[in-house]
Amino acid sequence: MTLFRRDVLKAMAAAPLATATSALLAQEAYPNKPVTLLVPQPAGGDADAFCRSLQPKMQAFLGQPVVVDNRGGAAGNIGTALGARAAADGYTVTFVNQGTMAINPYLYASTGFSVDQFVPVSHLASVDLVICAHPSVKANNLQEMLALARKAPGSFNYGTAGNGSANHMAGELLKSMANVFLTHIPFRGGGPAIMSALSGEIQLVVAFPLAAMQHIKAGRLKALAVTGPQRAAALPDVPTVAESGVGGYEFSSWFGFVLPKGTPDTIVTKVHGAALHALKTPAISDKLLAGMTRPIGSGQQEFADLIAKENAKWGKLIKQLGIKLD
Repeated sequence: MTLFRRDVLKAMAAAPLATATSALLAQEAYPNKPVTLLVPQPAGGDADAFCRSLQPKMQAFLGQPVVVDNRGGAAGNIGTALGARAAADGYTVTFVNQGTMAINPYLYASTGFSVDQFVPVSHLASVDLVICAHPSVKANNLQEMLALARKAPGSFNYGTAGNGSANHMAGELLKSMANVFLTHIPFRGGGPAIMSALSGEIQLVVAFPLAAMQHIKAGRLKALAVTGPQRAAALPDVPTVAESGVGGYEFSSWFGFVLPKGTPDTIVTKVHGAALHALKTPAISDKLLAGMTRPIGSGQQEFADLIAKENAKWGKLIKQLGIKLD
């Protein structure tokens, strides 16, 4: 055997070991550069507000900058698809919610991604929505608004974060259960929908409280009802939808973080630790609770189980409602 051939064979034998060693070192060094927190909704909305509230403490835990990157559009499909195609190295963490992970797959012919392209990190929080009206609407609660809408079908519209969003599903469920016609106006995120309601361009908005609460407290929006099973401590005088004459109505949304499938377990664990460190900081958890958002901070398997359960639930319900978006 020639000297050249022996050297080549030695190099080939050493290559897998070198690759494995390099990968291990990369994992141990994680993170050694900024981490992108991909938010598939525009700035100014509930998702953006939630992620930015966690951002400083996540940075402190990871020892690297955490950069919020808003990629709104198509009810979160555009940004979520970007997250699915990201490298499985832990440097792109994607914010997901009930809409992107359990509703959109049954509404759209193609979302640009599949749920199994991700590994769950944590179910971070759940939240009840709030149905708000512009102050010019001559109704002080949902029951009064529904009565007006029934007298003049098509006279009321409501804005949401987009077709297929959790806000949209909450609104469609209300229409179905209350037997009332409301025109849906989709926006490119919760923030733009709220801004349109504030200006009076739309009459109603189904919003996440974290983004809407400041406007409610300032009197720029009227809270008509909350969508959860009971009244919110932050809005004790606002009835639930069920209390407003729509018996059996209940809607809560959830959100969390995921990483691309194939991300090493050690990195997933590190991101999970950073998210929980931020979520359980008293100042952050108190702020979330004040915005009707319940901190959860589940483990990875619990989040995977929730996603599977919600897919089964919404797949069946969307088929029953006959909603399809192409």
